[in-house]
Amino acid sequence: MVKSAGAASPAARLDTSTGPLPALSSAADRVGLLGGTFDPVHLGHLAIARAALNQLKLDHLFFVPAAQAPLRYEAPSASAADRLDLLQRAVTEAADPRLGVLDIEISAGGVNYTVDTVRKLHTAWPQAEFFWLLGADQFAQLDRWREPAELAKLVEFAVLNRPGSPPPVPPSSLAASVRWQRLTGTPHPARAEDIRRRRKSGELMDLWLPRAVAAAIEEKKLYR
Repeated sequence: MVKSAGAASPAARLDTSTGPLPALSSAADRVGLLGGTFDPVHLGHLAIARAALNQLKLDHLFFVPAAQAPLRYEAPSASAADRLDLLQRAVTEAADPRLGVLDIEISAGGVNYTVDTVRKLHTAWPQAEFFWLLGADQFAQLDRWREPAELAKLVEFAVLNRPGSPPPVPPSSLAASVRWQRLTGTPHPARAEDIRRRRKSGELMDLWLPRAVAAAIEEKKLYR
């Protein structure tokens, strides 16, 4: 399902078997993709999205929540439906028509691989230029992903690293084939694991969350 802030039409699915494809504003749009469990989505994720929109001059940036991340062995704390709902609330609050949410992986369920997701998006939007956003820690282990060399042909990577961390570098086996650039700017300090841990202790870290997300976590009694 696709939901963009300010969208007037009902959300559409990416899978052609379940409904019409969403339309980009132009066939040759620059599209950013930010994957993750978003357990929960926080202001750090939105800061990354805004940095990418500006630095990469993106026409669209879609959050792509995972049902179960391939390299993450524990299940997310919140259900897929709740994580998707929190993301959609965050995007609505952000009120930027360039932002949206794709439920392509959550609708499929289970483990989905980035290369397969991007292939589907290339089929939907063959003229678009894709940028996959990720952290320096993930970038360093890109050789552990499914078909990384094929993925490198489909996307350019935009890499963000936290202050004090080593500069981002791709695995040596992919260094010659990966197109990438570093996202500049100071990352927001929010971390999902800290939000979950503090929540279990009875504290909701409102300053790290969009207002609508904080309210929904309280309403749904999540992360207790």
